[in-house]
Amino acid sequence: MTKSFLIIWLGLLMPLAVCAQENPRIDKEVLLNGVSAKEAVLQELRQAEKYYRKGNGFYDEALIHYNRVLNHQAEQEALNYKVAVCYLWSSDKQAALPFLMKCTPAVAKDYYLLLGKAYQHQLMYDEAARAFDDYKKTLKHCRLKSNRAMLDQLESNCQFAKAAVADSAPVIITNMGPVINSYYDDYGAITVPWDSVIYFTSRRPKRVSATTVSRYKYNERVLFANSWHNADNNQEVMPVRKLNKGVHHALAGINSEQKKLYYYKGHDHHGSLYSTSIKRGKAKKTTKLKGRINHIAYQEASISVANDGTAYFITNRRGGIGGKDIWTVKQTGKNRFRRLKNLGDVINTPFDEVSVHITPDGQMLYFSSLGHEGMGGFDVFKSQKQEDGTWGQPVNLGYPVNSAADELFYQPTSDTLVALYASVRKGGWGGLDLYKVVTDTRIPFTLTGNVTDAKDGTPLPALVNVMNNATNELVAAAPADPTGAYSIHFEDVGPYRLQVDKSEYVSITDTFALPTQRHAVINRDFQMEKVMTPFTLSGTITDTITGLPLHARIRFTDLNTGSLLVEQWTHPVSGQYAVTLDNHYNVSLKVMTDGFFIKRDSINGFLMDSSLIERNYQLLNTKKTYTIQGVVLEEGNNQPLAAEIQLRYPGKTIPFNIVETDSLSGAYKTQVLGDNLFIISVKADGYFYINDSCHITQTDSLFIQKEFRLRKMKIGAKIIMRHILFISGKSTLKSPSFKELDQLTALLMENSNVKIEVSGHTDNVGSAALNKRISKARALAVRQYLISKGVEQDRITYQGYGFDQPIATNSTSEGRALNRRVEIKVLQ
Repeated sequence: MTKSFLIIWLGLLMPLAVCAQENPRIDKEVLLNGVSAKEAVLQELRQAEKYYRKGNGFYDEALIHYNRVLNHQAEQEALNYKVAVCYLWSSDKQAALPFLMKCTPAVAKDYYLLLGKAYQHQLMYDEAARAFDDYKKTLKHCRLKSNRAMLDQLESNCQFAKAAVADSAPVIITNMGPVINSYYDDYGAITVPWDSVIYFTSRRPKRVSATTVSRYKYNERVLFANSWHNADNNQEVMPVRKLNKGVHHALAGINSEQKKLYYYKGHDHHGSLYSTSIKRGKAKKTTKLKGRINHIAYQEASISVANDGTAYFITNRRGGIGGKDIWTVKQTGKNRFRRLKNLGDVINTPFDEVSVHITPDGQMLYFSSLGHEGMGGFDVFKSQKQEDGTWGQPVNLGYPVNSAADELFYQPTSDTLVALYASVRKGGWGGLDLYKVVTDTRIPFTLTGNVTDAKDGTPLPALVNVMNNATNELVAAAPADPTGAYSIHFEDVGPYRLQVDKSEYVSITDTFALPTQRHAVINRDFQMEKVMTPFTLSGTITDTITGLPLHARIRFTDLNTGSLLVEQWTHPVSGQYAVTLDNHYNVSLKVMTDGFFIKRDSINGFLMDSSLIERNYQLLNTKKTYTIQGVVLEEGNNQPLAAEIQLRYPGKTIPFNIVETDSLSGAYKTQVLGDNLFIISVKADGYFYINDSCHITQTDSLFIQKEFRLRKMKIGAKIIMRHILFISGKSTLKSPSFKELDQLTALLMENSNVKIEVSGHTDNVGSAALNKRISKARALAVRQYLISKGVEQDRITYQGYGFDQPIATNSTSEGRALNRRVEIKVLQ
């Protein structure tokens, strides 16, 4: 039987493998008690049990059917236990805990073990440690003795993880998206200095099967994509040419000096390591490694070679510390290695070490391990080479790089702030996904202090403004509370200055020392001098058209001398300002903000009897104002609808304008500025939404009429998703599809009882069988996206109809374009 690189080397069952997964019996008589659709429930249960017995690789499918059974009977312990098991083997491991909480320890012998893992995934480490301890108490002496090391490791991980979460590492973890990642395992990413592409290993099939198969059924293949820097989701993933034939092929490492990649090629019962030169997705000169690396009796994988020719690789051969260890050999020829040596017990443990990477200078070693103190599962560690040539104590990369799941194949990139690795975590696309680990160089800190009267210490509710010295823009505005205290949080340091304003007090402008340590708290108190003969100017700045307050800057200049008296920003929410001068002045005002015409005014304070002058100003936008109006009706009967209309720019998630229709007439009216292209999204409770593009040009009328008709979400209702796009001939989603799919996700989350079918349709170009396959694969891609965003799996079925259901003629290019579509149909 052919074994894959991943299954041979990762030992993904290890954290839960103290005992085999149990299969408690579900009492059908109790299950069907009070259920009307007995046969339908039994059929779902049979399907669920079938996939559950098949084990890992089928748990996602079992979960779909178990959740349908839960809709009818949610109290059975055995059912909840099995749902929890399925979640623990999915990318949504956090969902397992509520189901285990509905069970008692009597449900299965490994109940406390699974409960501990479920607590770990919820970052509840005290509870996890207690559960693991309870599990130990259930074991007989011989079983406890044989598994004590693993159980002690689990409890040790709880102590470490609790501290790690409290002191998280300054990194940002980003999923590389649904083009690089798939429903199947994706891992082992490598970027190379001599090529701009990313290479990685995937278990995804060449073609989607019409029947349900294990996630691990298909051979591993080496794929590549054109870019990894900016997650360009319009790119295409392709297999490396001249590899991937017949057996498993998986990336194993890199030799930067010789511009080589290493890969694992699997044969019956074992595999070997090979080297190859790859350029832009094409392999050349593939050669099996010789010397002391490949051995017919052992398993070798994950190799990395430093510039001095020292290779570090993983093997389970005799003479190691235990399990799979990191060994070194010296390269003595192009593909020949000698001087085999175990790296020793500082690095290796009685448990498994996997996926090793050495930096080109040979000074830093990255690897994943089960044996060192970590978060649970495989964690990523680093070790620095010491001056005497030995390796320093491994350092866990911490949370959130590591988690209670497995983190593997850590690979630094040419960008010193970015690394790539594989992990299983919530929000993934299924199984192992590839992620970016981006170092966060920002220095967040908090500025606090008190504002008081300089003479008597009375607290002052002043406004503390923070300006960017380089751009002169307002960064933050914090009104002090009645006690005079203020607090401002900053995500990063910058060239800041402070301005403290209070009516009848002299404004203060000051700077402060910036921190060098993250999360520092800086205290800055201010004592304000009261003006003896105050002259206060105050008012509100608003938009002439909308009447809304504006965040504007006001410059106050002495008309007699031309000198700047003070500069102030209006309140960011209310648009109000108030500035106090130390005497009456002949003042010039200049009010300005981006996108509006400047407003100028002058006030002769010498002619004013009052010491408090109010001046309100309205600013006119520099762009034309267009009015969009119309009605929203129900499709079919023209009944007015209470709907929400959002206006957003293409590629943006946050709308720039939101308006609601009149609930009685369905009428709406809104205004936009300037000629522009934007998207109008219309949605109402219980109805499919509409996305309509609107391109306003200078030749358009200032009044634009738009009427919308929404289709009710009732059983059998369908809607065509015109903005879901795929790479030609493939099931890979293009990036413009994601905004549409995010809206569909929101619609399904708001209508939590609705179940849908996602169906793919094609034109009639090509064979019927090929079109059926690609249409089903595209429907699956949409389903997986929705699930990754939080929609329950059992609410979404999918089907591919090929060209069986055309909605237009296939004799024209326009008709064929209409037939290539994704539809959503309401099933419940």
